[in-house]
Amino acid sequence: MNSGHSPEWLLTTVTAVRELMIKRLEASLDVEAKREMEMALEELDVMWEELQGQATLLMRENHRYAEFFQYAPDAYLITDVAGSIREANEAALELLKAAREDVVARPLSHYILPDDRVAFLTATVGLMLGAAAKPTSVRARLRLRSSEVLEAEFSVRAIPLKKSGIGGLCWLVRPAADRDA
Repeated sequence: MNSGHSPEWLLTTVTAVRELMIKRLEASLDVEAKREMEMALEELDVMWEELQGQATLLMRENHRYAEFFQYAPDAYLITDVAGSIREANEAALELLKAAREDVVARPLSHYILPDDRVAFLTATVGLMLGAAAKPTSVRARLRLRSSEVLEAEFSVRAIPLKKSGIGGLCWLVRPAADRDA
């Protein structure tokens, strides 16, 4: 998270505004101005409490999402638009037979056999450029850490940004045999 938007930054800002208002309140001789300033301070305190409640709720929901993603029964990978893996759940790590630190930040194409790499990238480049809105499926052989080869079925969908383009790609990876079962 950007440090300029962290809860600590917000707390520092609210505290500074509050202290400035208190200094002005102490210096003010006008009774009406003091009363308005006290009401503004109370409103600031109420808004801060509401923000803290919302932050707690968001953190709880984020933790819940992270657990669902991490322990989903299917292998999921999240890549950036350049194809580098940003997130991998437990099932994906088990499928690739690799540790998280060996997977995250590595290009997904690294795991695709060289003979399949061009076809794999060609099939998914439209998503990476933001051209295709629908999910795409592609088969490719994976080179696992244990030197095994696994034919896999990839279902991939773009993660859209609110204003334009895509923020990344979400990949569901299954052994190809699972599709036929």
